[in-house]
Amino acid sequence: MNKKGLYFGIAYSITAIALKLCVVLGGYSLSTFGYFYSGITSVLLLIPFYYLAVRSVRNERGGIIGGREVLRICLTIFAVGAVLVSIYNYFEFEYSGKALAIDYYNSEQFMTFLKAQAKIKAEDYQKIIAEQIKASEVSAFKATTGKLFSFILIGAMSAFLTSALMKRSPK
Repeated sequence: MNKKGLYFGIAYSITAIALKLCVVLGGYSLSTFGYFYSGITSVLLLIPFYYLAVRSVRNERGGIIGGREVLRICLTIFAVGAVLVSIYNYFEFEYSGKALAIDYYNSEQFMTFLKAQAKIKAEDYQKIIAEQIKASEVSAFKATTGKLFSFILIGAMSAFLTSALMKRSPK
């Protein structure tokens, strides 16, 4: 395992967890950013850490680095980030996720969503809310796995893209 990749992976994890803690503890979980964009923002934070780690190693080696070495660094950052952020997501769901789901399904935001659906009758709203609350009582493992999917998809693709773009061979 590459030490720079490990260090940058830990730095990424700390940054992503700090962002998630600001959203959860700041009460922004049901805001537009907190609900729709905080998850993808924390995943997209991987890309600058890939760039900084590869650039640091490339500068140490006189500007020359192979594509496999770039990929190894990026995948190290990805793996460390996946493990640490998934551990955080598990505990976040256990301690605040279930209550947050109940708050969301009883919120005006969800009621507006229901009213916008033409096929749903007004008398069915309470039944749908109760069903959604019951369905949201999944295990923390399932919730973490759901968040891990986008992390794997974007993180792995951006690692391969970074390795293709940042490799430098001797001229």
